[in-house]
Amino acid sequence: MAQDRNPSPKDDDRNLVVVDEDFANADAEDRLWLLWERHRERIAWTFSSVIVGLLAWFAYAAWADARREEIREAFAAAGNDETALRAFAGAHPGHPLATAALLQLADRLQREGKGAVAAYDAAAANEPGPTRAGQALRWRSRLYAGLLALDQGAPDAVARLTAVAESTEAPEALRGPAFLALARAALSAKDPAGARAWLDKMDRLLGPSHPWREDQRRLIASEPALRPTAPKAP
Repeated sequence: MAQDRNPSPKDDDRNLVVVDEDFANADAEDRLWLLWERHRERIAWTFSSVIVGLLAWFAYAAWADARREEIREAFAAAGNDETALRAFAGAHPGHPLATAALLQLADRLQREGKGAVAAYDAAAANEPGPTRAGQALRWRSRLYAGLLALDQGAPDAVARLTAVAESTEAPEALRGPAFLALARAALSAKDPAGARAWLDKMDRLLGPSHPWREDQRRLIASEPALRPTAPKAP
């Protein structure tokens, strides 16, 4: 058998190669110092980038807070002045307070007995973003527009109220009045079956414990045609 002409003891480390001689005999502190010496530009750049990013974020947050406060103050300053409210809504389209300003104008027209359907439509057309308060104002505008259209005998009144009543996005507190108005409209049209259908759908879509249950019961009690008929004796 051929033998190795240059045998080396198993514990001989002469063939080991130190990858980085600077780190061969360095302790933890020296290693940290060497790491800094070799990569300080990259470390400094990374650290500076993080600091700049944090400063930019805080600056934006402060600006956003100041901007929100500025808008709130402008809305409060408009008060009940029609011109100021219209100017505010025009200057802040898409903001929930712009919807509030337009809704305030529509409510005033309604109280004065003037045509307010278009005003409520204008308030509903302002998309206030995903905030719950803004969306509630928008749906209230749509509900009131539908109710006024129904009072005026507009041909699209039922469609307007149906859109509110059957929407899962509208607050339940606003869907109830829409269902009740549709039921009353059916009764006025001598259609008790249609009215009963709207009340049944109200129970299905809003749940049996909806907040308009008592109003629904009063309506049924006031209209004999809506009361359940007693079964005939065999």
